[in-house]
Amino acid sequence: MFSALSVNARRLMAGALLMAGLWALGTTRAAADEAPPGAWIKRWIAEPPMAGNWFGARDVLNDWGINPSVRYATDLQASVAGGQRRGQAYAALLDIGIDVDMGKLAGLRGLRFDVSGDWASGTDLSLDIGNTFTVGQYFDGQRVRLANMYLEQSLFDGRLELKAGRFSTGADFLTSPIDFSFVNDALNPILFAVQENVPGVTADPNATWGGRIVGRPTPALSLSAGAFYSDPTLNQLTADGTEFGISRAAGYFVIGEVGYTVHAENDAPGLRGRYRLGGYYDSNQYASLSNPGRQQTGNYGFYVIGEQMVIREGGPGSSKGLSLFGTLIYAPQASINPLPWFGSVGASYRGLVPGRDRDTAAFALYYGGFSRYLPGQTYEMVLEWTYAIAVGRRLTVQPDIQYVINPGGVSSIGNAVVLGVQLAIEF
Repeated sequence: MFSALSVNARRLMAGALLMAGLWALGTTRAAADEAPPGAWIKRWIAEPPMAGNWFGARDVLNDWGINPSVRYATDLQASVAGGQRRGQAYAALLDIGIDVDMGKLAGLRGLRFDVSGDWASGTDLSLDIGNTFTVGQYFDGQRVRLANMYLEQSLFDGRLELKAGRFSTGADFLTSPIDFSFVNDALNPILFAVQENVPGVTADPNATWGGRIVGRPTPALSLSAGAFYSDPTLNQLTADGTEFGISRAAGYFVIGEVGYTVHAENDAPGLRGRYRLGGYYDSNQYASLSNPGRQQTGNYGFYVIGEQMVIREGGPGSSKGLSLFGTLIYAPQASINPLPWFGSVGASYRGLVPGRDRDTAAFALYYGGFSRYLPGQTYEMVLEWTYAIAVGRRLTVQPDIQYVINPGGVSSIGNAVVLGVQLAIEF
């Protein structure tokens, strides 16, 4: 772990670099006598790629099918009451990726190549609180790592998709029920309870060897299956993404999912909804929670995920309105699964505030029931209120409040209040 001094120094350095970048972008946009103060900031925020067109280089790369991306996101949080102790934390992730359309670049129609890497930094506020569902989703250790590196082939006008290489299980399966990012880690980038029960399952920014197939017999119906290398000994906070070897001692993780979308067409007059039903199996050895010296082979579970718009503002295809969502995970073998039960419900409203059509207000409740073989632990529940402010097309500022009940499932730890803000920028 880095020292507190070095962490603070890196925060100041990152802030200085960001401000310097903003100043540089502003000076290239317009002279001071040609626009009122602050006008360049408004233009920069409204720019589709916030870092500009790279003097025309971006257009040239896009014409070749090469699409670079740079994204920075950070969680700034403080636990102001309860928990093991009060604390504050900064966690951030800088992600750089290149998506290549091999159809444009090499004439290989429907084929994509994706490679990305990231720099994770900061600390984990949940260590101060003592809870299970990490309150800041962008804490991913303190590493520079290789993330994705895969090929994806689309066939039959998108009705069949094949994907192979290094990518996370959470990129395609066990994803959040809603197209919205909460600050807590319970729902995104993967349904965290599955990772708690099956340590070999990966989520962004970590990746593993795997393959995935998706078939869409109709616009409403999708059938998905995936198989992944599963190494429960891999520490995902310290892994650097170059662990390419395959150990005979490790196993595999397989998963299948059926998805159905209600009113799937963009111009459908009805209210859109999406529902998913799935199951998974992991082949590794698992120690008994009551008797660590005893092991058994294999672990499995089932899940149901759903989202339904119930109020829509505007005509068909509008995303403004109220949506409800829920998730249920059941891992039957309580003797080896720390969280046999996980459930979540919530609501989101896009455009709730007049004149703020792209903002989203959301609430979620997360519940994790601990195994009866873990003495002293019962359940943990988290309530989260958040409001994502779309400052521009590529900049989001998201104030957030979380109330953690029974942190870690231990009643002797006081319920915690967490205040914070999440910032996400796409350059």
